[in-house]
Amino acid sequence: MATEAVVSFVVERLGNLLIEEAQLLLGVHDEVRLIERELRRMQCLLKDADAKQKGDERVRNWVAEIRDLSYDADDIIDTFIISRTASKTARRRRGALIGRLLQISELKTRYKVGKEIRQIKLKIAEISNCLVNYGIKDINDQAGGQDARLGGRRRLNAMFEEKDVVGFEEDMTKLKEMLIKGESRRSVISLVGMGGTGKTTLAKKIYHDVRNDFDCYAFIYLSQQYAIKDVLIRIIECTMSLPREQIEKLNEEDLGGKLSAYLSGKRYLVVIDDIWTAEAWEILKRILPDDSNKSRVMLTTRKKEVALRADQLSPPHEMRLLNDKEGWELFMKRIFSDGNSCPSDVEETGRQILAKCHGLPLAIAVLGGLLSTRDVTLSEWSKVLKSVPWHLSESPDKPCGEILALSYYDLPHYLKPCFLYFGLFPEDFEIESKKLIRLWIAEGFIQQRGDEVLEDVAEDYLNELINRSMIQVASRRCNRSVRTCRIHDLLRELSIYEAVQNNFFTIGSDIETNSPSTRVRRLAVYSDTEMHKTINRSTATLRTVLCFSERTTHMLESLKIGGKLIRVLDVEEFNEKVKLPKKIGESVHLRYLNLGFYDITRLLISIGDFSYLQTLELHGVGTLPNAIWNLERLRHLRAYWFDIDGPPRLNNLRNIQTLCLQAGSWIEDGLDKMTNLREMGIWGSLIAHHKVLSDSIEKLCSLRSFTIWSGDSISSLKSFAPHSHLYKMYLDGQIERLPDFPPNLAKLTLCDSQLKQDAIAILEKLPHLRILRLQGGSYCSKKMIFSSEGFPQLEYLQLEGLDLEEWIVEEGAMSSLKSVELESCEGLHRCEGLKIFSKHVRHLLGIN
Repeated sequence: MATEAVVSFVVERLGNLLIEEAQLLLGVHDEVRLIERELRRMQCLLKDADAKQKGDERVRNWVAEIRDLSYDADDIIDTFIISRTASKTARRRRGALIGRLLQISELKTRYKVGKEIRQIKLKIAEISNCLVNYGIKDINDQAGGQDARLGGRRRLNAMFEEKDVVGFEEDMTKLKEMLIKGESRRSVISLVGMGGTGKTTLAKKIYHDVRNDFDCYAFIYLSQQYAIKDVLIRIIECTMSLPREQIEKLNEEDLGGKLSAYLSGKRYLVVIDDIWTAEAWEILKRILPDDSNKSRVMLTTRKKEVALRADQLSPPHEMRLLNDKEGWELFMKRIFSDGNSCPSDVEETGRQILAKCHGLPLAIAVLGGLLSTRDVTLSEWSKVLKSVPWHLSESPDKPCGEILALSYYDLPHYLKPCFLYFGLFPEDFEIESKKLIRLWIAEGFIQQRGDEVLEDVAEDYLNELINRSMIQVASRRCNRSVRTCRIHDLLRELSIYEAVQNNFFTIGSDIETNSPSTRVRRLAVYSDTEMHKTINRSTATLRTVLCFSERTTHMLESLKIGGKLIRVLDVEEFNEKVKLPKKIGESVHLRYLNLGFYDITRLLISIGDFSYLQTLELHGVGTLPNAIWNLERLRHLRAYWFDIDGPPRLNNLRNIQTLCLQAGSWIEDGLDKMTNLREMGIWGSLIAHHKVLSDSIEKLCSLRSFTIWSGDSISSLKSFAPHSHLYKMYLDGQIERLPDFPPNLAKLTLCDSQLKQDAIAILEKLPHLRILRLQGGSYCSKKMIFSSEGFPQLEYLQLEGLDLEEWIVEEGAMSSLKSVELESCEGLHRCEGLKIFSKHVRHLLGIN
């Protein structure tokens, strides 16, 4: 990460602390103000210093020292706040004598901290003078234009879709024929090429075009550090539509048997993206049956030998580079997503920039994304031309490293930490955008922009990275916003390289290679055993732990020793036997906490002390202490199966945006005042709260998602018509009469609703409904009719566990349909009007 971004983050944080935590900073307030001013002055020099450090070791050392001093200042002040908080708590709980002794200790701490801060301030001033004397200029004013222009954008959308394929039309036609027609045996078609040649984009486009010709299908990513169990789970999730929780407790052998039995006799398509070893395929091919019914497997790989071993009878399809015409088309699509053509005065310069990409699609896309953020002038494009290297790397694994590095260095400072954060996630990992945004906010990466909600600003940051082709959209929600995203493995390598250079994060497997003096600030854990012996020396400065391991015992044990400065802890392992370490309760700086099924008794005792907590996600069943209402900074609370002890104080949670809890008296405590709520979920009986809930919901006009799991009637729900932002609803409970639905509803799930045909007449008129799930007990009539021109936008329909006997679809209904699933509708014996969908629908389960 550019040091400018580190300093900017620390400056903003110190400024906020001076305003919000004046009492806690008592005694060192002036020192904190001094260092904040000195770092703010340093910011003005860092743009020029960051640009020049690559070719000058002296400047590089100065910049690194500034970065470390900024981190030191952050650590010292956080440690002081912990000390002050602990002292206040202790004085409150103990007698006068102990309180007096603690006051004396506090005075010593203040003196020590004040002295340390003054020393850092003097060092920063000294380096600042060295930079000025060395010719580093204050270019803040002249360089701020681009950052200001990008930062000032409002509500960006991720415009470019990865499914847009340029230059491979003939290849697509040929490959589709091989998949749909061809031999009866299960054949393997492989796409082979170096990184960045567009293998994934081409495979994904073909997959979406042909998948409905198969009974079931799956598209999965395979990293170099793959686990066969996880691969099998992902294929089962896709082909069998089973939730992960239902299958992840099975062992590898049982998963393989379950998948093989399900696929037996079915014509399937499985696409495995980015396979690195023939051994991985050798294991999978024994599980994927060959019933001579034209089932197909498609692989993408950089290794030709993998493709040759996968299927000796099917020659691999070797990816080629784009020619000038194709390259220019892709280049223009990336720069001018609105369809505008290139102005003649910059075309020649544009073609010279394109020539440096040598036809490599990833390089073209990234440089196009970079230019899309610049003014379309000869001056701006000429600057880019001068910055781009004249050759691609000779390394087949990193063919466009310098171009990708240029795209990183061109990012405005506020996007650099957000981009680097992707390197913490495992290779080919699909990242949920909501989670990513909440992590960024907890880390302090998102800068306030006027009166905008931080989550909206963060979503703009994500869309900027997507529009620059630094990040890819993996899937979208039904309202077309980004649901999940991922990073190309070459760009992930770049993010890890830059992160290590700037001590931004550490991957658990690399921790032993670090210098003993390295202070780990952010840590990604991929396995339980890779780092438990060495993490203990590093926890003192640890701020973030993201855990992707199935077993985290050792990692949690290590946090017993340090970890008081932890801000982000994300551990989703399901292990009811593991107790959280007592030290977690002392992590008063926690901003983000996501835990699986742990023994959280110790956590609950201290929960009221986490005054900075923004996101709390808990799984399992339990009772939260009444102190939860003290967390005034809380923005997201997801604890569906937890109730809350004692009287509610909902009005304290003024910043709450996500509230998912067990039904309780909190519903009666000013819910209608929670006008910032965007996501609301309630589990449990609502009999005692019907009227208040219904009246409150009418006033919550910021809602995007609304969920109720109730075993009783929810018929009191009235009108959602004013909720123009509400696009997703899940209603589990008896409904005598459907409420007025929101105008932009795109996804609706109904369960136990006991609806009849008149309800279908209402549902099929919803103009933007794309996904409809009618689950057990939602429809109680024996006959169901979808009338002509009903459900005009519906793409996915699920009918599950219904007592239907007849289903009639009139001509013209569901004109946009892509997928239908029927499950456990055993009494259904008459279906009319479905033949027209047979080539366009995923699968019609249970229909003869």
